[in-house]
Amino acid sequence: MIVKIVNRTRTRGTLHYLFGPGKSSSPHTDQHIVAAWEGFLPDPGHLAPGTPEYTAALTRLARLLDVRVDQAGANAPDRHVWHCSLRNHPDDPILTDEQWARAARRVVAAAGIAAEGDPNGCRWIAVRHADDHIHILATLVQADLRRPDNYRDVFRAGAECARMEKEWGLVRVDRPDRTAARRPTDAERRKAERRGRTTTPREQLREKVRTAVAAASNETEFFAALDRLGVEVRKRVLPSGDVGGYNVALPEDTNAHGEPIWFSGTRLAPDLSLPKIRARFHPDTDRGAPTAEPWYRAAATLDAVPGHLRHNEDEAAAGQLSALGEAFSAMVVVTTGPTRIEVRRASIAFERATRSRIKADQRAGDALRSAARDLLWAGRGEQDGGATAMILCTLVLAAIAAAHWHRARNHHQQAAAACQALRHLQAAYHHATAARPTVTRPTRPGISTETRRQETPPAPPELLDALRQVLPEHAERILADPAWPALNTALTQAARTGKAQTTVLLEAIGQRELDTAASPAEVLTWRIRRQLHQPTAQSRAATTRSTTRTATTPTRPVAPTPIRPTTEEHRHRR
Repeated sequence: MIVKIVNRTRTRGTLHYLFGPGKSSSPHTDQHIVAAWEGFLPDPGHLAPGTPEYTAALTRLARLLDVRVDQAGANAPDRHVWHCSLRNHPDDPILTDEQWARAARRVVAAAGIAAEGDPNGCRWIAVRHADDHIHILATLVQADLRRPDNYRDVFRAGAECARMEKEWGLVRVDRPDRTAARRPTDAERRKAERRGRTTTPREQLREKVRTAVAAASNETEFFAALDRLGVEVRKRVLPSGDVGGYNVALPEDTNAHGEPIWFSGTRLAPDLSLPKIRARFHPDTDRGAPTAEPWYRAAATLDAVPGHLRHNEDEAAAGQLSALGEAFSAMVVVTTGPTRIEVRRASIAFERATRSRIKADQRAGDALRSAARDLLWAGRGEQDGGATAMILCTLVLAAIAAAHWHRARNHHQQAAAACQALRHLQAAYHHATAARPTVTRPTRPGISTETRRQETPPAPPELLDALRQVLPEHAERILADPAWPALNTALTQAARTGKAQTTVLLEAIGQRELDTAASPAEVLTWRIRRQLHQPTAQSRAATTRSTTRTATTPTRPVAPTPIRPTTEEHRHRR
């Protein structure tokens, strides 16, 4: 059941809508009362609309509901009408009037409006005018002329609906867990549309603050990164001289008086308040310089995320997911072209999957945050296409693991966000691997470098025989697949490492079944490239040494993160 609650000012006006004809998109039929605080009430639904009898019944019902409101006088709340709608999922069966009556009594009791059978509670009625939903109207004054204790009524009502879904075998509906970021208001959206923008300032600031968090290892670096991103910052200084919070604004986003429109970190997202950002910074893990192999180190660190989510405690796993969001933000900065567009969409979608009601142990994600900062130090253009594909491969696996982790804990909204990010990551991977992999060949007179890059090595007969022998059910499909040249090239590259192509192919096949793969050749190519880009034992040892910070290592004041405004942002500033 989907719950929606609003407070209104006019009892009779609300009744007029409930018993009226409705809208053209959702007309009301067979309007009638299914439950109420007492059993003997006028029911306008049984009368013809517009007739004197209908008008009189509607007026009398409104007066009965407003008796205590009138008695309370000035002490009554301004918005004294509590209007709650309960709607079934489209896949649910049609409930009877008796079932809806039971649902209404349970909801008003759970929300604190009126306990079942309590004559001193608020006066209320439940009206049904469609098969799939009812409306509950209550006046927020009790018999003692005080307001009811309906604090957090929407969450209490939602919890009761969840219990009814379980008891009655209805579809389980996702419930809000108060960890989602605030959505832009209608006014913010209309303002963005008038200026020809697809995103609101709130959304732009949220993305920029997340990028700054990913780039920083301490508070000084965080504010410096915001400055480089072109964000105006206003710090809230406490009487002690300490910074207690911050507000951010875009220079071009002003009000009618030409003043910047400020957003606090909490207004952007629950995890972007200054105390929660500080919880991610740990001085003993700061490093003085990036590692020599930032892309391979990041891939190795990301590769361990699924294992951490499977075997770690929930708090540590939540810390890994929080740090994984920063890795997404880092990849947005260091990728280019269509790949960057899809990675950015994945980052925005996955942001919802980084938070849940489980308190995160931020120390568990220190290694992943450090690897993300290494990527930002390296900057875009420092990697080849294979390295980008390697990172995207590990992000795909991490997103799948995140979706499973959230789904196992009934975090339905977070699981859906991880799945949405996964689709964008897969699209980004296709863009990153769209160009045919390069193959190093000896220079031949008359052949340009660009021509050599487009050449695909011919498949040796022994490889074709091995493929048909090892994968008889998929061999012909793989050979006819447009991704076969890329697989052939990946096997050729693997052969240069000293491994036999048949051995590499068998290792790739043994990782997981191929029956459900839309393109087995592409899946095998992906697996082989991932194996080829795994750091060697010597490079992993060097990476481990580089992450161990001694007491004499100076802390870098501000990381030279290559964060630059995009072309679109430059155009808006002008």
